[in-house]
Amino acid sequence: MPTIHWLKNGKEFKGEQRMGGIKLRHQQWSLVMESAVPSDRGNYTCVVQNKYGTISHTYQLDVLERSPHRPILQAGLPANQTVVVGSDVEFHCKVYSDAQPHIQWLKHIEVNGSRYGPDGAPYVNILKSNVSKHTVAHSILKLSNVTEKDAGKYWCRASNFVGKSEKAFWLMVHRPDGWY
Repeated sequence: MPTIHWLKNGKEFKGEQRMGGIKLRHQQWSLVMESAVPSDRGNYTCVVQNKYGTISHTYQLDVLERSPHRPILQAGLPANQTVVVGSDVEFHCKVYSDAQPHIQWLKHIEVNGSRYGPDGAPYVNILKSNVSKHTVAHSILKLSNVTEKDAGKYWCRASNFVGKSEKAFWLMVHRPDGWY
């Protein structure tokens, strides 16, 4: 049976040398470092040894700095939906953000016969608003027992200190067949 040990830049590499520690998976002959940071950059050498000799392989690890960015919304969510009066409906918005995202669900409304303000921005009702502590946030808007008044244009909006991203979607509501 071989013994396996790791070197970083040619020197013995131990878990306590790294802020997040390391995991050695000897069965898979692997070294695991979670949440890599720029200080993890370097040449990692796996040294495998038994009574017949030694073999080694060196891997070069580069860790790129990510610049903060506005939230990213999962493509295709929330999706338009068409439902019958009296239905319950759920919309899903999945947000990726390095910084804490503020997630809002908005509905386009009419004020004094107009759907847009003097500045050209749409009039909206904020239906739900929360700040997520997670880099991947999943927010759900639930509407129960919908009526024709619930039909219309909605948005999922996510913002952080860098900027905002939003996705518009529509809810169509119709009467069951035979209703007039």
